Amino acid sequence: MPPRDPRQDFTVALVLAVIAFIVFGALVALILTDTFALDDTAVAWVGTGLIGIGAAVLAGWVVVLNLETDMDWAARVGGDLLLAGVGFGFILAGLPTFAAGVI
Repeated sequence: MPPRDPRQDFTVALVLAVIAFIVFGALVALILTDTFALDDTAVAWVGTGLIGIGAAVLAGWVVVLNLETDMDWAARVGGDLLLAGVGFGFILAGLPTFAAGVI
């Protein structure tokens, strides 16, 4: 079996990072324009911040794939996919936190 080329994931990683940044920007805009009747503004901002951190980590994943960075230190836990998992973890933590601030 030939070794897996991480550059095959580049397009997918780029699309996911762009979608995450669009969601982050939309949530920031919705909070700033008072579109939501926020129950707890601080909690909504924390959720939005977590989504922003997740988007930044996914963008880091794109950079790692583009530069073909050697991630031997993370090989046991997935290598470059570790960044994808951490990014999605932040996003999955941020969405319900944002919803808790809105409801």
